[in-house]
Amino acid sequence: MTPRAVVSLSHFLRSENGTATIEFVFVIPIVMMIFMASFESSFYMARHVMLERSLDMTMRELRLGMLGAVTHADLKKRICERGVFLGSAADCLKSMKIWLQPIDTISFGMPTTPPTCVDRLQNIDPLLDPPTAEYARGTANQIMLVRVCLQEDPMFPTTPVGAQLIKNSVDGGYSIVSSSVFVNEPS
Repeated sequence: MTPRAVVSLSHFLRSENGTATIEFVFVIPIVMMIFMASFESSFYMARHVMLERSLDMTMRELRLGMLGAVTHADLKKRICERGVFLGSAADCLKSMKIWLQPIDTISFGMPTTPPTCVDRLQNIDPLLDPPTAEYARGTANQIMLVRVCLQEDPMFPTTPVGAQLIKNSVDGGYSIVSSSVFVNEPS
């Protein structure tokens, strides 16, 4: 090595230029991960709150008899129309499943079947009435349990929070479940 190259190399090694860049490279992935995780979790909470709110408003109208003889499709449309963060109405209808079941007033045992969500990979008509085991209107003075399950896609599926949300998912979405109880008014 020439003396000039040795001086140049030692000058390069003592130089402090670019040290802020190295710190930036180490810190920015952590900061971005925290930002995306907080954004993902806050969006999940906002969707859940909007689903709860739209379900409560719709069940209040149903309980007070403002909806009349409402069908399964009508309930889905009403819940989807009120949910601001629930996406477009068409996507919401395809991603939502409603379970409406009477509660046994002798034992007050809850329905034993857990609510399942829509598998969005299946090609089904979202407005078709489900089987009676899932959707039963009940009779007058009967206590009814309504459970709504909505499938949503994470904003950042590769972050730890997004990956945890879709860990057991078949179609890449996560489930938001909301429930309510009301009494069928006498007609």
